[in-house]
Amino acid sequence: MSLLENAVAQEQRRIEYMIEKYEAELTNLPKGALIAKMIKGNQYYYLQYRSGKKTISKYVGRAGDKVEKLQQQIERRRHIQSMLKALSEEYATAQKMMEVCI
Repeated sequence: MSLLENAVAQEQRRIEYMIEKYEAELTNLPKGALIAKMIKGNQYYYLQYRSGKKTISKYVGRAGDKVEKLQQQIERRRHIQSMLKALSEEYATAQKMMEVCI
C-alpha cells in the first residue's frame, strides 16, 4: 500500500467512526421543533414532530430551564445532522480517491 492509499484508508476509518458516534448521539436527542403558542395571554411551548403521517404536539411547559434545555438539544440535533451530511460527502470523496489509487 502506498502512502496515499494508507492516508485515504485511515481517513475512511475516521469518517466511519465519526458517523457511528454521531448516529448514536442522535438516538438520544429529541426530534422536531419547539413551537410557542399564546393562549389567553400566556405563552406555552410544545415539542412538535411527525410520527408517520401524523403531526404530534407534546406539551413542554412555560418558558424556563426545561424549554431552554430542549431548544439546545434540538439545535444540537440539527448540527449533528448537518455534520453527518458533510461526513457522508467526505466518505464518498474518499472512496473515489481509493478507486483512483488502485
